[in-house]
Amino acid sequence: MPKAFGQKFHYLDHDTDERILAPPVLNQWYEIFHAYDVRLLWCILYQTNVEAAAKNLEMRWTIDGTVYFGAIAAADSTVYWGFRDSVPSAGGTAGLGILGAILNSAYFIDKRGQDFKVEVRITSALGTNQTLMCRCVRETLELT
Repeated sequence: MPKAFGQKFHYLDHDTDERILAPPVLNQWYEIFHAYDVRLLWCILYQTNVEAAAKNLEMRWTIDGTVYFGAIAAADSTVYWGFRDSVPSAGGTAGLGILGAILNSAYFIDKRGQDFKVEVRITSALGTNQTLMCRCVRETLELT
């Protein structure tokens, strides 16, 4: 285990952070988690509606004050994986990729932060019995 000034530190596993919104409110950001000293392992996004229509979904990670953003036209009942990539987002920072392939959150760039928040929203008109779901698995740094 690494040591910092004689202290051991390691990451502690946490249960899955999850929000299932049925129905969500159009254009409202929903916080999935806000925690400190985080290493994000994976984060998924999912939506369903009776019409089986694709919906525009957005994911935002705020890490130590820097905002990373990604958006996707998400097919009904399809799981999408969020990950950091090197493509610039609207704010000019490296953004978030969102794909249907299974990828961990640090596929290209390891995702750790002292202050870490994940939020999601739906920006398309809601369908009948619309749901929006996001799940994230993280670890937090602990000193012993």
